[in-house]
Amino acid sequence: MAAERGTTAQLLRDNATLIPFFVVGSAATSIFQLVMARFLEPESYAAAIAILGGLSLLVTPAHVIQTLIARRTAELVALGEIVTLRTSMRLYARRVGLISITLAIGIAAAAPILQSVLQLESPWPLVIAAIGAGTLTFEPVARGLLQGTRNFMGLGFTLASHGLGRIAVGGITVAAFTWGPTGALLASPASAISGIVMGWIGVRRNVQPSRHPRPVKAPVSSFTPPEYVRVTVILFVVAGLLHLDVLVAKIVFSPIEAAEYAALSLVGRMVFWGGTAIGTVLLPHIVWHATTGGNVMRTYIMSLLLMTIVVTATAFTILKWPSFTYATIFNDRYTANADLLPLAVAAAGLLAIVAVTANLHIGAGQVRVWRGLAVILIATILGYGAAHETIRDVLSVLVTGTACAAIYVVAEAIALATQQQIAPPKSGQP
Repeated sequence: MAAERGTTAQLLRDNATLIPFFVVGSAATSIFQLVMARFLEPESYAAAIAILGGLSLLVTPAHVIQTLIARRTAELVALGEIVTLRTSMRLYARRVGLISITLAIGIAAAAPILQSVLQLESPWPLVIAAIGAGTLTFEPVARGLLQGTRNFMGLGFTLASHGLGRIAVGGITVAAFTWGPTGALLASPASAISGIVMGWIGVRRNVQPSRHPRPVKAPVSSFTPPEYVRVTVILFVVAGLLHLDVLVAKIVFSPIEAAEYAALSLVGRMVFWGGTAIGTVLLPHIVWHATTGGNVMRTYIMSLLLMTIVVTATAFTILKWPSFTYATIFNDRYTANADLLPLAVAAAGLLAIVAVTANLHIGAGQVRVWRGLAVILIATILGYGAAHETIRDVLSVLVTGTACAAIYVVAEAIALATQQQIAPPKSGQP
């Protein structure tokens, strides 16, 4: 019981460390969104949001990279293999650097095609997006190392620097220079470069044997290449459920309607982002307990409760004062839609549950949920194709998809606990 109380206390401390930095970074990003909403014309705003949504999908491998590096790092730290970790750091940097350059070149080459699909007047926003994709793909290497070593102070500084870099460059180019979507997209490489610099400062100071707990002698099973693919699918599904609806709106609706949907989606996603810091803290804790024979379900349940508190508070604020929320973010450019806003908030809250529970499955090495999640994403895409006449249609498909995903991953988590596929704590282990 003492060990479990210590685990809970450490989890709470880590969340308390990371969340303030996360709030700073998120606030800076939100201010940048506010600047875009206020200074860009509706058509330009819809274009910028659509490209940023597409960029988020294209750099989904970045989230995969951070997750896999964090998971492997947490394993090595638990086993005391710090020399191996330092060697792996250099390998991660070289390989991900090559991937980043290749991705940037590929997107830049496809700019003319993407310009036609997204109905853009200029290819320059897509060229900037290509640079952003490359830098954003490399940034998670340092993030993953900091997350895996549970250095949430260093990770916090990295997250805050990312947000502040975004508002410093993007805010100026949009508000002062009126560069439109191109100026808005310059914020992506600026934020990534800020995060890269701060992240590697933290890594170089952190990955030292004296800064980590004593090693434990416990068996550990690293992911195999097929499991890397399954983790990629899991994270891609989360990204798809988060961003595809905005791309659908940009393609099928008029510019004004697409801008209204982008505004509605932005407000709803505040609920999702409110719970993501807790999932970030959860992953290395799950890996640590899975490696050392600890109680991963207790850690998951505690994190889920914390996330529920944060998400509920955010959702209550938005739904209680929708006009104030819209006026604060968009001034008088967009009007709160009291009928549709609950659907956007519900979808974001359900997706937050999916994201946190996915960290349980990935951290515990039980990634069989990839099949079910892939089927749900495909069904959601087909749903968009069948029902996209109105904004309510698109939101209804989104809510249905996220609800199915949330129910599925939680049911799988219950099955893991019930079937004792995750070993219970062993006596004498921390």
